[in-house]
Amino acid sequence: MQAINRLANIGELVYKNEKILFTLHFALATIFWLLLIVGTMGVALLYMFALFISYLFAQSALIAWIKGNGVKISADQFPDLHDRYTRCCETLGVTPYPDAYLINGGGILNAFATRFLGRHFVVLYSNVVDAMEGSPEAINFYIGHELGHIQRKHLEWGPYIWPASILPLLGAAYSRAREYTCDQFGLACCNGSQPAVQGLVALAAGEKRWATLSVPAYLEQTKDSSGFWMSFHELVADYPWLVKRAARLDNPAYSSPMRNPLAWLLALFIPRFGFGGGMGGLLAMVAIIGVLAAIAMPAYQDYIKRAHQTQTQPAQMSSPLDFNN
Repeated sequence: MQAINRLANIGELVYKNEKILFTLHFALATIFWLLLIVGTMGVALLYMFALFISYLFAQSALIAWIKGNGVKISADQFPDLHDRYTRCCETLGVTPYPDAYLINGGGILNAFATRFLGRHFVVLYSNVVDAMEGSPEAINFYIGHELGHIQRKHLEWGPYIWPASILPLLGAAYSRAREYTCDQFGLACCNGSQPAVQGLVALAAGEKRWATLSVPAYLEQTKDSSGFWMSFHELVADYPWLVKRAARLDNPAYSSPMRNPLAWLLALFIPRFGFGGGMGGLLAMVAIIGVLAAIAMPAYQDYIKRAHQTQTQPAQMSSPLDFNN
């Protein structure tokens, strides 16, 4: 792998829409936080501090679980993985190296990056490493993808831009743009597109069947992604369809099929709550409407009742100039 830690080259890996979507998120979130602080005369800062304390306890539980149940990757522990990991960090200019751990995936093919008190962590699931035994270079794709989140500071800015991230279309679009970006970071850590594609299609075909999967036949499935339902559920989801991600890795000039226009219209009414895609956002939307209706209906009925009573009461007139009293 050739180091690409020069800023100009790193910028070439960023998906075309990510920067402008981040700028929109940052601007809208800044307006939200300013209005919240000014509107509550600073009281909101106390609630924000309480939320931060809650976050510390929740995140500390995750970090403790990783350290207590995982195996730290080092020069003495899994030296082959450690060598791959350090080379990927150098390739992407991620320094100092985040702590890396191997965790029993329980059958799940995945990896993730997280952050706690300024320190970054990268976790590889054992199933990913075992599944890629026949194509070890593909492990670099998973490592590079997670390092991409760290290099692009996605974890650091996440809490600040959260208010904007729940907006319909905008929030999900930025989340998908980040995934496309990190796929390119993963690709940059491989010695070609083939291992990167293999690493990604393993998420679709599983830890054994990926080896016999026909990539050209699989990529043909992208033609089916332009229908109404496929378009809608991708527009409200945090992740692009795997087949489209694989197509971008396989061919830099790949152009996605046009999404159904009606899907854009419907997705405009579905906020992003980060519950794993469109169904979570849709259910949350229904729940919010139900709660608002439960609050609003009694208030509306009380208003109608009061208005009716006011209209039926006889008019009473009194004057301060009434000398007969």
